Amino acid sequence: MHTTTRQAGRHPFRSGGGHDKVYRLHGWEKALLVTLIAQFIFLPWALGGMRLWAQFAAAGLGLLAFILALLPRRYTDLHHAGGNLRLIMWPKLRRFPFFWLGLAYFGYVLIQLHNPAWEFFRLGNLWGVMPIDHIQWLPHGIKNAPMEMMNGWRTLLIQATPWFLVCALWVGITRRKSIRLLLNVVALNGAVLALVVLLQRLTGTKKLFWLWDAPASYFAGSFVYKNHAGAFFILIIATCLGLAWWHMVRAERELRKSHPGMIYVFLSLIVFTALAFTYARAATVLGACLLLLAGLGYTLRLFFRREGGPPPLVTVLTALLGVGFLALCVVSFNTDSVWRKFERLTKEDEFYSIISRQLAARATLDLAQSDLLFGQGAGNFRYVFPKYQQTYPEIWQSRYYDKKRREYR
Repeated sequence: MHTTTRQAGRHPFRSGGGHDKVYRLHGWEKALLVTLIAQFIFLPWALGGMRLWAQFAAAGLGLLAFILALLPRRYTDLHHAGGNLRLIMWPKLRRFPFFWLGLAYFGYVLIQLHNPAWEFFRLGNLWGVMPIDHIQWLPHGIKNAPMEMMNGWRTLLIQATPWFLVCALWVGITRRKSIRLLLNVVALNGAVLALVVLLQRLTGTKKLFWLWDAPASYFAGSFVYKNHAGAFFILIIATCLGLAWWHMVRAERELRKSHPGMIYVFLSLIVFTALAFTYARAATVLGACLLLLAGLGYTLRLFFRREGGPPPLVTVLTALLGVGFLALCVVSFNTDSVWRKFERLTKEDEFYSIISRQLAARATLDLAQSDLLFGQGAGNFRYVFPKYQQTYPEIWQSRYYDKKRREYR
């Protein structure tokens, strides 16, 4: 039997006439998809991936996906290649700039870890850092910083996960349907988590998944902090709207009268409702802007499309259904708390929401300017920042700020 070896780069799944043929996914690509799906489902449910055990698990799944993506593949159902084609995957990685940027960054962090300029110490229940001798013309970090709090090794662990995933996607995914499958999993997983958040709001539970005691900062669902939930739900809304748009364009191209895009629009509304109850104001405003832009884009496309897609009556009824769903959410849920949260932005909460962050930004700028060339080391912000934060004692002042007198009360 004829054997062909080919490096990854040119698409091997094109027929001689230039038309796509449907070939089965390779076994290694299926294994890669299973690993990626497990990764995308696991992270948001594992307390947003902020615990050390979750970060180890995520990095392990990312490494496994990276290895699976690099394994060579032999295809036996490609008739135009003589019935047997061996695809070498790793050369594609060499031409991926993100791969080399990641390696350079990890090398930079390793230099910091082996050239500490500060040493961590404990004094009873307190902790601090003290300066030590180091090579000043090299990047520097902190010695003996505990991993459970944060250090350079934990930073590498966290940041290696997306690096592994992006490289695995770039090298190992050869079919567009694989990308669509992953996006569908992300959208549905996020919508299910949003439903759990709404159910927890309806029942008024303060426990994690109704079972375990949660930290004082617990929001709902699997997220400990509201801003983590806000950022995640923004990504889910964007994914749902992107899938809805893709289905709409495909339906127009194939002259179909219906398509599942409206389902994804409905899912985006569910996710936005959960997003509103995160009380993450910037995320809520951004989510509303995404929905408005999607609605505006869809309306404009209705006027310029030639044919295909659902009839105008179906579109109008779907829009009314979406508006009715949002109205039902306003009536069913206690939205007064959401509006009060936004009102506090310009009233008594002005200090915590705006002024304290401005002061923290100034302290952070001072920190950055102290070593613009090398920085203070990955994972060392919480240890070094207090040195510059103490120059702005107003950060610890009372939350009430007199706007007329421009002073704290």
